[in-house]
Amino acid sequence: MNKIRFQVQLTTENIVQYAHSIASPLQRIGGAAVAPSTMPVTFWKTADVPWLPLKAAMIHGTQQFTYHAPLMAGMNLNCELSLVAVKHKAGRSGLLMFYTHSLICYHRDKPIAEAETVLIGRGEMI
Repeated sequence: MNKIRFQVQLTTENIVQYAHSIASPLQRIGGAAVAPSTMPVTFWKTADVPWLPLKAAMIHGTQQFTYHAPLMAGMNLNCELSLVAVKHKAGRSGLLMFYTHSLICYHRDKPIAEAETVLIGRGEMI
């Protein structure tokens, strides 16, 4: 299994920017900005994910999120991204690759958010 670890610092600025990009209303708790529920899929864009083709166009297949608490501005997260499965399937336009990922984010050494994401790309298996 492939696994990488990286850190994410949630700021008001990056939460507001993401919320606006998906036309989501900004929520606050005690004055702190709360990250939209789908924001964790952006976290691993800052990390080098060696098993994904560098120049390949990828689309999201499915996504599932589990939260133990809201993600809020000011949090420093330790994240662990794992490649859980790679499957290939013949499509009308050629070989399709299905990359299933698990992302677990920790805040103060406790899991705070988990995401399972399937990315779909075209091409050869890794």
